[in-house]
Amino acid sequence: MTVGRWILMLGGMSVWAAHFMGVYGIASVADVAADAAVPASRWTIGAFTLACAAAAALFGLAGLRRLRAGGDSLDRLSWSVTAFGGAFATIAILWQGLPALVGH
Repeated sequence: MTVGRWILMLGGMSVWAAHFMGVYGIASVADVAADAAVPASRWTIGAFTLACAAAAALFGLAGLRRLRAGGDSLDRLSWSVTAFGGAFATIAILWQGLPALVGH
């Protein structure tokens, strides 16, 4: 397998990990500066959440598109992992960012 294939396979989960660290970093800075519930930090987390969800969804869609193109069993496995990882990461990112998006 090539490096590009590994990047696609792990892309969605990597975006989720970056989102996890980013949200807690933003909340920590906001808590030290003022209060983690101030609207500016909630808006920042919300925008970051939507951007990361879009990036993870793009990885999932790329995997789904390549999966539909066909190929041998290794191709189908790697593109299935890419599609599932992107979809799972998108849901996880939205779930993690939900408190900021709904205002709690």
